[in-house]
Amino acid sequence: MFVPIGQILVLTLHGTTDLPDPICILISAMVLTLPNYFANKLYVWRDANSDNLRTQILVFWVAAMLGTGFAMGLAAITDAVTAGSSKVVSGFWLFIAQFTGYGIVWVGRYFFLDKWLFKVTHHGDEPSAVELEELHQDFPI
Repeated sequence: MFVPIGQILVLTLHGTTDLPDPICILISAMVLTLPNYFANKLYVWRDANSDNLRTQILVFWVAAMLGTGFAMGLAAITDAVTAGSSKVVSGFWLFIAQFTGYGIVWVGRYFFLDKWLFKVTHHGDEPSAVELEELHQDFPI
């Protein structure tokens, strides 16, 4: 849900302002990162508790900023390559740059957050005391 919203926001800023494309991406990230986290937490990971909320938000934010950084870097390159092109042409390449930058980090974030940090136990079984101890050793907060 937030991928199309972010793309629309960035392309709207691109088409209606003279802001550099990397700044358009940064504004989009600033507006959407926290709502994106809470939507993922509730609807994707199905995690309603607030244990380690600070750590979870920090990890998600770092991943989001990595994606934003990649997207901004690729957007800066496409800005240079498409200088003098129409807004439509540069907007197309902005879309590709942003989608690629976030995509690289999204794949890594998917495996790290969804498969490891917020992993659901097998068949709803509670983790054993040994498994809980191992989990707590990974994040000493």
